[in-house]
Amino acid sequence: MATTTTPAAAAGVGTAAAPTHGHHALHHSSSPKPCVAKVPGDVQPEIARLVQTFSSYKAAGDWAAIDGATRPLDEDCVYDSPFMYITGGRDRVRAVAKLLAPLAYTEFEPKLVRVCMDTSGREAEVEVDGTLRVVPRKYWWAPLTWFLPSSVPVDGTVTVRVKSWNDKVSLLKERFSNIPTPPVLLRWLAGWGAGTTGVIAEPLIYKLYEWFTAGYSSVQGGVEQVSRYPPVAKAVDATDGVREGLAAAAEGVKAKAAGLVGAAQ
Repeated sequence: MATTTTPAAAAGVGTAAAPTHGHHALHHSSSPKPCVAKVPGDVQPEIARLVQTFSSYKAAGDWAAIDGATRPLDEDCVYDSPFMYITGGRDRVRAVAKLLAPLAYTEFEPKLVRVCMDTSGREAEVEVDGTLRVVPRKYWWAPLTWFLPSSVPVDGTVTVRVKSWNDKVSLLKERFSNIPTPPVLLRWLAGWGAGTTGVIAEPLIYKLYEWFTAGYSSVQGGVEQVSRYPPVAKAVDATDGVREGLAAAAEGVKAKAAGLVGAAQ
């Protein structure tokens, strides 16, 4: 019978029963964890999927993609970045991602992967050095966004921690070489504010999105029905004929002008 290798097993962490009473987070060893460094193309498929989990999470732009990208996260996952420290689990991490999705998305290019084993905590950590390219979103109705750069590259290290007993991601951590990390209290306050706003706004925004989608579909359906009405279809065809005639006349004028210029020379 075929066996399936889990990300934690691929990292060399033995599978054990889940620790009780939530004390597993306190059992990390203070000694340095043994790590193995590899280029992204040489890592095991299970480790590559962990890297892809982070890449998908950062690149997700629509709600369906965000829901799919956050599915591998544990219910008590923590998101730790220089800008915010989000606790409260997967739901808050997902809500913040949806709240910030209209502003930008991020492309991640991994360059070096380190697989670190923590046998005492029965968790594995995958540290990835690479470049994140923040791509701001530009809107025609927001002129200020027209002047934003096409992308902003940032070098840094991403850490993905996975539990061996359920293969869920318990930590997403970002550290950047040219961006300082403020004190954890400030980042926690920012994460709490963004998470609370996202959780409260998510149902409302989803309902507005449903209304917009339904309204857009109704308008499109109405336009298609009207276009099938014979007088309207005839008018549309006549307009297309006039446009084609004008284009042909313009080409004729350009050809005559070119002939006159050639004769003058």
